[in-house]
Parts: sequence; structure tokens; C-alpha cells
Amino acid sequence: MSSRRPRNSDRRIASIVAREVAAIIPTLFTHLNNGINGGGDNTHPLGCSFKKFSSCNPTKFNGTEGATGLLQWFESTENTFLNSECPDNLKVRHAASVLQKRALTWWNGEKRTRGVDVAMALTWDQFKDLMTKEFCPRNEIKKLEAEFWDLAQEGGENLAYTNRFHELSLLVPHLVTPLPRAIEKYIGGPPMQIQDTVWGSNPTTLEDTIRLAAQLTNNHVKDGSLVKKGSKKNSEIPGSKTENNDNSESCSKKRKAEVLNYATVTHVVPINQVAPVFQQAPVRKPYKGIHPLCNSCKLHHATNIPCRWCTKCGRLGHTFNYCRAPAKAPGNPNVVQPPLAITQGRACFQCGDPNHLRNQCPQLVNTNRQT
Repeated sequence: MSSRRPRNSDRRIASIVAREVAAIIPTLFTHLNNGINGGGDNTHPLGCSFKKFSSCNPTKFNGTEGATGLLQWFESTENTFLNSECPDNLKVRHAASVLQKRALTWWNGEKRTRGVDVAMALTWDQFKDLMTKEFCPRNEIKKLEAEFWDLAQEGGENLAYTNRFHELSLLVPHLVTPLPRAIEKYIGGPPMQIQDTVWGSNPTTLEDTIRLAAQLTNNHVKDGSLVKKGSKKNSEIPGSKTENNDNSESCSKKRKAEVLNYATVTHVVPINQVAPVFQQAPVRKPYKGIHPLCNSCKLHHATNIPCRWCTKCGRLGHTFNYCRAPAKAPGNPNVVQPPLAITQGRACFQCGDPNHLRNQCPQLVNTNRQT
């Protein structure tokens, strides 16, 4: 009897060990397989290999993208962490692997200054703070603050306004903290007709505020009071009054065109048309002298001096010695006769003086003496 008891107990112990080993082997095999292929949970040191992280196509960062580019890189990298199941202790290591150019130079300097082990031991939040201070300095923050203060919705572009509001809220969070301040800042951006309605609804969350502003903007765009960039003008919006007017005008033009197809249209020329401006005679400058207007020659000269009449061309206004017309043959009937006022009075044809004739003109006497 004593020799059988140890054998039975050994058998029971062996069966218990076999059951425990059979239960442990699948779990152990799963852990080993995940470690080799880059899978596993977040607590395993090999839960996210660099190969698995790279297969998710993480976004590169050069350091010259500005504040908005840095924010977008943070969001893209965090999505890559989620898709690759990257643990917290490997986030900085994998994120630093996609830095390039200026960003890579900065990170190498941080590793030399802090030490490689200390730099790799940083948390993801600490790493983001360091990158924000480096690639988004205070002068850039001031620019973003000024932009955030002046941020407003242009027409019906509510989506673009909302996206920029979210970006600036993450870059300068002190301007939208606490929540009522963020709601107030968002409502101040859309047009006045939308602001009044949103203020009247008294929203309590930012999501409700954004949803209501978007719905009101869409309604105003349909109504034609707001216009989106690249869309048609208000006159071309379906159902608008201006479109109905345009349709009626087009119909009337169409009817007129149909009438013209069966009738001949003749344009009436008005009588006594006014000559075009370029055909009219140029207006003379007004006389500014001291002599009165003569009723005979219609020129201005002194009253004691007779009208000047050229014996060469028969025209008034100059004498024979100043005439530019060619000489006319004697007996030519086309020679203009002098006015009656000139024939009645006697005057010098050389200088126009009535006190002497041309043969006694001092001008001719002086000329003869010189010759």
C-alpha cells in the first residue's frame, strides 16, 4: 500500500503540470509571434517596431513649415501613433526618425546637449513643447495672436473660417480659455446677421455654436444674401427674383427675335441732323483788344482808320504788301469789289492812314531813300 501512494501522487502532479503548460503555451507563442512581427500590446517593449511605424507613412517635418505646418505634423504623427499602436516609451524615438533638414539638425543638437538617453526618455508632451519653442517662437506667436483677433468669416466661407479657428485655437490656446471665451470668439467672426441669431440661441458648447453658425450660413447662401468664393452671382442663384426678371427679359427678347424674322425693320433717318463735333468749324477765341467791331468788315480797328482792303485779292483784313494770294489778271470778273465804306473814304493802301495816299506814304519814301 505504501508503494502505490507515491505513484498516484506523481501522476496527479504530472497531469496538473501538463494542463498548466498546455494553457501557457498558446499565450507564450502569441507573445513571441507579436514580438517578432512587430505586433502586441502597448506595454510590450517590442509592441511597435520601426518597420510597422514606417509602414503607416508618417509625415516628414523639415522645420520650415511654420506654426501651422508644425501643428499639422503633430496631429498627423499622433494619428500614426494610434494606427501603429505605438507605446508611450517609443513615441519620441519614432517621431524623431522622420525629422529632416533643419528639424534634424536641431534634434541632433538636443541629443548632444542633453545626452542620447535623456533625450530619448522624454515624453511626447515634453517633445512637443520643445519643438513648439524652437519652431514657433514668440514673434510667430504674436503674429498668430494678431491674426486670431482679426479672424472673420468672408461671406459664406464658414468651413474655412471654422478650420482656421481650430488651428489657431491649438496654437494660441490662451485666447480661447475658458470655454465661454472660445464661444464668444467664434461668434464674433461670422457676418452680423448670423451673429445675432447665434447670440439669441445662447449656446453652451462650442460644438453647438459651430453647428448653428454653419446651418445659418448655408441658409443665407441659398437665399442669396451671402456668396461663396467661386460660386455664381446672386442674379444666377436658382429661385431668386433677379433670375425671374432675367428669364422674363430673355423671353421678351426671344419674342422680339421671332417678330423680326417675319418683318422688315427700316431705320428712320431724322431730318436736320446736327453735324458731328469733328465736322463743325473750330470756335475762335474771343477778342480781348480795345478797338470796336466794324460793321463793314466785321473786324476790330480804330474808328478813325478805314477798313483795310487788299487790292491784290480783294479781301478785307490786310493790305497789298501783306497779301499772300497770287496776282490776278486785270479785267478778271472774279475780283471782289471793295465795300462801299472803303470806296467812299480815301486812305493809304500801304499803311491805312486816311491823311495821305500810297504815293505819299512815309514807309515807301523811307524805302526809296534806302535804296
